[in-house]
Amino acid sequence: VITPKTLEEDFAYLKAHGYTAVTISDLIAYQEGRKELPQKPIMITFDDGYYSNYFYAYPLLKQRGMKAVVSIIGSQTALFTDNGEENAYWSHLRLDRLREMQDVFEVQNHSWNLHEYGERRGCLRRRGEDETRYETLLREDTKQTQTLITDAGLPAPTCYTYPFGACSKESETLLKSM
Repeated sequence: VITPKTLEEDFAYLKAHGYTAVTISDLIAYQEGRKELPQKPIMITFDDGYYSNYFYAYPLLKQRGMKAVVSIIGSQTALFTDNGEENAYWSHLRLDRLREMQDVFEVQNHSWNLHEYGERRGCLRRRGEDETRYETLLREDTKQTQTLITDAGLPAPTCYTYPFGACSKESETLLKSM
């Protein structure tokens, strides 16, 4: 968590030192040989999809002609889309804001509801959890956010941002297959 002023200074530094912001799509196109990356690429990412990304970061990025990636928690985006609340301190982005921000932000998947502390850490399989049950849970959770995003008219996410960075061979294999 940083102040809006620090964020603005960080963006100004990157721009002044010749960095060019790229997205997941840019990186995938590069990996597939369809696109070159700029000389000094950098990826600016925002996890969770907070409204503060729209309120603070979006105008700063747009003003500088920079791109970024926002990875949303689907259940939170759905909740705030339904209730309409917007608060720079605690609310999440609504779908209409995500559509509005497409010129700057690429939207990616950060789970539907696995971004919480509890019995499960992120999308990791719980100790003793049946493999089939785990795979069904992860597949359904991921699809729910994918569907929320695509049904809103946004491009389908091509990246899964692991909640808490917690991943496993099981989650990686399943997500790659999707």
